[in-house]
Amino acid sequence: MVRKHSFDKSCNVCNSHAKKIPFEYNQITPYIHIGSNMCCKGAFQKSLLKKNIKADLSLENEELDQPWGVDMFLWLPTKDHYPPNKNQVKMGVNFLTECVKNKQKVYVHCKRGHTRAPTMVIAYLISTGIQFKRALEQVKKKRKVTHLSQKQIIFLKQLEKEYENK
Repeated sequence: MVRKHSFDKSCNVCNSHAKKIPFEYNQITPYIHIGSNMCCKGAFQKSLLKKNIKADLSLENEELDQPWGVDMFLWLPTKDHYPPNKNQVKMGVNFLTECVKNKQKVYVHCKRGHTRAPTMVIAYLISTGIQFKRALEQVKKKRKVTHLSQKQIIFLKQLEKEYENK
């Protein structure tokens, strides 16, 4: 199933992206990797499987993956440059928590791995007690192409407040 891409013309960073999306990714934590959707075109990349990355969390709204070869797969379709909704964050954080707890490496992606996937990983880091600013710095240090939208930043700051009040 292919959905129409909702391109955000206001994102100057995205306006400068090359049209062809490369397969590239970065390790954020010992068990969490963020990358592009080129991991999953027809089958899960063998290079990821060789590194024992056998879980896939997709936030791509534009199309559904075909990650043949993974042990676990979660699809949380999220519009480009938007944060996932609260139920999606809860499911995504639970998925990442279980993967990490069970020492299962996971590949988190959207189309390019620049906004939606980093947003989900930052939400997970916030759930572990890391402050938003520090979580963002941690992700950006490892994945320099990260550039969250204002909507995603506002969402994550609100999420941080909710975790602080628990």
